[in-house]
Amino acid sequence: MFGLNFFISLLFSLAAKGTFVSHQYRFANAQNITSTVQTERKSIANQINTTDQLRNKKIVSLAILLVVIIFFLFYFLYQNNKLKQKIKRKDTKQKILLDIINSSIDTQEIERKKIASFLHDNINSLLSSAGLHLNTFTAQHELKSDEIQKAKTILSEVHELLRDMSHDLVPSLLVRFGLIYALEDLCEKNSNSAIQFEFSSSISTSRRYVEKFEMKIYFIVSELFNNIIKHSEAKKARLSLVEKNNQLLLTIHDDGIGFRTQKLKEAEGFGLNRIRARIKKYKGTLTIVSRENEGTKIKIQIPLPH
Repeated sequence: MFGLNFFISLLFSLAAKGTFVSHQYRFANAQNITSTVQTERKSIANQINTTDQLRNKKIVSLAILLVVIIFFLFYFLYQNNKLKQKIKRKDTKQKILLDIINSSIDTQEIERKKIASFLHDNINSLLSSAGLHLNTFTAQHELKSDEIQKAKTILSEVHELLRDMSHDLVPSLLVRFGLIYALEDLCEKNSNSAIQFEFSSSISTSRRYVEKFEMKIYFIVSELFNNIIKHSEAKKARLSLVEKNNQLLLTIHDDGIGFRTQKLKEAEGFGLNRIRARIKKYKGTLTIVSRENEGTKIKIQIPLPH
């Protein structure tokens, strides 16, 4: 009996211990789960903080980048506006300069015409009249004097000089026969043993333009011929004229020493500025192509006057 009680006690004791151990295990397991949950919570919180920090950094970076872009945008707009104003001032100055040059040219050409007309119509007429009276007087009185003969020679020379001067101021061929004929004559007059000027034109010599236009073109070509004679060391030059699409096209080509086109602006004198001003007044263009020791080609394109 005693043994049976002892065995039952032992079973109850073992069962109590098992329950205690089970409770301990469960408690430990619960603690582990709680610890794991807390760790995961901390990890998630850290991830959230990291994500927030990265997002904040991106926002700050984008804001800085946006500010930099806006700054450069305003800077470029400012520089562009400044450049436009500079170009506008330059264009205004150039326009004023061209107006001054053209005004000076127009005044000179008017004065040229007045002086040429005065020399031809007045001085030359008076000299011719004086020579006629002198010839009549010597014929009536049958005078043969060296002094009278010298006087006749002097009057004749003065008459020739004034006629040449009048022609240089405003060529009579230009006034009487037109631009094409006058330019052909200009080529012949400038040709000599050192240089030969050739003339080529698809335009009839009877073609006439507005008088002012003809004078402008004639003096432009004349000035370019002078530059060729003085500076190019050319043996041959050629002037070509064509009418195309209601525009007058002139090409002057020489076989001289040429020059570097990029240095043209440095070498430009007032003469070339005057030529540019004349061409620009008629809304034309001037193109110069040149290479050292390969000659120079000048193209002028001007709308025909209506």
